[in-house]
Amino acid sequence: MYYPLNLNGVTIHPLFGDYLKGTPYIFDFSSNNPKTLEYTLFDFQQFNTMIFDELAATNHQWGIGKYLEERKTLLRAYPNIIEEKRYYHLGLDIVVPFDTPMFAPLDAEVYKTGKETTVGNYGGYIILKHNINGVVFYSLYGHLKTPHLVKVGDKIKAGQEFAHIGQESDSGGWFCHVHLQILTQEAMDAGYSDWGYISSTLLPKVEEYFPSPYFIFNY
Repeated sequence: MYYPLNLNGVTIHPLFGDYLKGTPYIFDFSSNNPKTLEYTLFDFQQFNTMIFDELAATNHQWGIGKYLEERKTLLRAYPNIIEEKRYYHLGLDIVVPFDTPMFAPLDAEVYKTGKETTVGNYGGYIILKHNINGVVFYSLYGHLKTPHLVKVGDKIKAGQEFAHIGQESDSGGWFCHVHLQILTQEAMDAGYSDWGYISSTLLPKVEEYFPSPYFIFNY
């Protein structure tokens, strides 16, 4: 079954409003790219500068990092990820500058907010709960500026501003971007709400738990 739902007749609001211009630059964060070994993973300013210098050298205003990309070398500094062999990226990374505002793509209830303090994690994050045509699913946004603009239980409308891009501790030490991920109810029930990467052993279940987020990203 294709998950999560039939979106016929449902308008998806652009996540960044009218900010994004043109097509994205496609970053290669895979282990095939030797440049990933040059990134200074524990120096936010230098790491962020390297990413945005790479973007500036192209004719693109913004960039993306791909869903299900294998990123072993990018994750080399994080022992828990390496030990569990969770190298496959479950989100879509959208690379835009610090403090860029975001707008809800669909009507939602704020399901969870928080801030992970360990470098390499989400930093500030928000999970929105959606119920579209009777099917419940969740969209997760990581690396957000705190304090959050919304709180758990808030009902928000498509197009409502709900978050901003974070930096430094708010981005978990990662370069400025948002990690956009979809989780099904099955994923939440299985305890995967905070997983941004999976191992190859879970790839056969990826559509059941973590469907492609591209459908919810309008620009």
